[in-house]
This record gives sequence, C-alpha cells and structure tokens, in this order.
Amino acid sequence: MQNVPECAAEIGRQLARLSRSLANAGVDGERAPRGSLQPPFGNSNVSDWVRSIQLWREHGSILIREQASRSCPACGGTEHRLLFNSFDDYPYVDCLACGTWYIPYVVDEVLFDAYYAKCPEAYEIVERFTAQRLEAVRAETDRVRMDAYFAEVEPLLGSGARNYLDVGCGVGHSLEVAAERGWTACGVDTSPSIIQAARQRGLNVVHPNEIERDRSFSLVSLWETLEHLNDPFGVLSAIAPRLDEDGLLAITIPSLQALEARVMRQDVAWINGGAGFGTVHINLFQPSSIEHLLGRAGLQVIGWDGQYGCNTFELASYMLGRHRGAWDYARGGKVEHNLSNDAVAFLNWVSPAWAVLSRQLLMTPILKVMVSKSSDENRLAKLRSDYAAAQRQ
Repeated sequence: MQNVPECAAEIGRQLARLSRSLANAGVDGERAPRGSLQPPFGNSNVSDWVRSIQLWREHGSILIREQASRSCPACGGTEHRLLFNSFDDYPYVDCLACGTWYIPYVVDEVLFDAYYAKCPEAYEIVERFTAQRLEAVRAETDRVRMDAYFAEVEPLLGSGARNYLDVGCGVGHSLEVAAERGWTACGVDTSPSIIQAARQRGLNVVHPNEIERDRSFSLVSLWETLEHLNDPFGVLSAIAPRLDEDGLLAITIPSLQALEARVMRQDVAWINGGAGFGTVHINLFQPSSIEHLLGRAGLQVIGWDGQYGCNTFELASYMLGRHRGAWDYARGGKVEHNLSNDAVAFLNWVSPAWAVLSRQLLMTPILKVMVSKSSDENRLAKLRSDYAAAQRQ
C-alpha cells in the first residue's frame, strides 16, 4: 500500500494532461486519427435505415398522434411527464409512478398498414430488412449469441422435457439453435414477412392467434421483445400459465439505466419508436419497473445480468459537443469521434474497468433477466444461488 500516494499522483498527472489535451483539441497534432463511429444496427444496412427515417418523418410520424392513448406498460399508471421527441419523432414520457419511459400511444400493425398504403417505398425497405437478417454474417452473429444464451439457461433447468417458445422470434435463428441443442422449438411473431421467411426455412413460427392453446413450455424467451409490445403485461399474463412449474422465462431488454440513455436521451440511436418497419422501443424499463411488471403477472426474478458495453468514444464525443448521436447517423453521413490522442488513450485505459463496473451496476445497454413462476421457496432460493454462482464464475 506504500505506493498508493505515488499511483494517485500519477493518475492526477494523467488527468491533468487529458484536460489540457481536451481543452486544446484544435491545436495541430493534438487529434488522434479520426475514428468512424458505427451505429448499432447489426440487422440492417445503414443506408436503408437512413432512408426509412427520411420517409417516416415525411409521411409517417403525423399518424402517431391519431392513435389511441395507452397507460404505463409496467405499472398501468396514467400520470406522466413529457420528456422529449425521439429522432424519429415519437413522443416519450416518464411514468411518475414507476419511472418507465414509454410512448403514450398505441403503435401497432394498424398504424403501419396505414403508413405502407401511404408510402409503398417504406414497405419495400421492410422487405429488404427481412432479407438482410438472413444474410450469412448477420445470421451467424445472431446464432452465436443465441447459443450462448442456451448454454447459460440449460444448467438451471431440470432434466425433463425440452419444449421451447420464443416470443418475438424474428426470422427464427433462436429456433434453429434450439433444435440443434435437442429442443422442440416454436416461435411467435406478428410480422407477415418475417413469419413467411421463417416458414420457408422449415421453422415452426406462428402468429400469436395461432399458437396451440393447451401447449406448455419448459423455457420461454423474449429476446429484446418486451420493449416492442403495446401490452407487455397482457403478453406476460398469457405466458405465465404456459410455463411449466419448474420452467424458466428468459428476457433481454434495452436498459433505461444505461449511462448513454441517461446522458444522451433522445440522441441515443436505440431510443426510437420505429421508422416504418414495425414497433421498436416503445417501452424503456429499468430494473425496478420490470420487476414490478413481472410481479403483476405472477412471475419472480431469479437474477439479473448486464450485457454489452457503452460506446465510450461516442459518449465522450457527444459530451464534448463533437457529434449529435442518432441525429448525425440519421443524416447519412460519416460520423467521426474527433478526439485527441490523450483522450483516446484515456478511454482505452478506463473502458475495460467501466465495462465490468457497468455490468455489476446493471448500467449496460442490455439487461438480461431470468424469471420463474415457481411458488416453491426452496426451488427459488436454489435457482437464485445457482444463477449467482454462474455469474460470478
């Protein structure tokens, strides 16, 4: 411990150097090579995304306020305050009861059918989005992620039946991985083009109205799905009776507790309601509000984890006024971080530590939640202990 004062002094010197560098970033030779900031749209081409934003702003956003209003998706409360309009022109409010951010209008198939009738080019982009999700590199990336999810969940389940339901399954990569791991897999989605794409590959994907009424499942997943639903409580209430008593519900959701959401707000690329290709993030939960929502549906949280890290270069550039987040991405130009050499070195130094800390504090862009409906306290305690041990390892 005798080196602590020396380490503290060195940290102070580095921070002083950094502050001088940031203050004089315009001086020749002070900037690092400009690095391109990549928006997080792994399932679509950026050019199509940019065009969809342009079309939506011109033809679609006016339709939102003609939709029926809705209450808080987490607690059902109606008192809220207006926060901002997202870059794709959706109004977001803050629930004064539970802190959920949400769009206070129904965003559904009726809205998008009206939009596609008004703007056929937008539907052509939707069709391309679906095809892009099946491209080899994107598909393999998704499959690798799904395989990791199953590897994490399977040890928590017993040795009984392996019946799996993925709600909001998209083109069905999760179902393919599940089948390879010995599961009987079924998926649910509402998009006709996505259902068709999945069925053409031999996958069992149905519309919610078509699912077998008496079928139960040992694992149900909502991988980045709850944030898209107008009535997440209704969906969870319908899922709970279908979950085996010793089954699990696995959820991933964008996190309102993420640092970039709290700092950048409407300028975060993933805070958007959906520019013409279906509902996107119309609900933004934090841990307390998602736990409240699950409790209302008779479900209990086993454990939490954070996933993915903050883009520290983007956040630093934004905070220093050197780019506008999603607004710049949506203009279609190349977005650069414009940071100094010292700033880049500093961020490279602190980013790994922040990645660990943000995961512990559940401040990552994605939250992962493991859930059970079991009323057996001994079983719940064991599940929580096993999951915590797996996370520590």
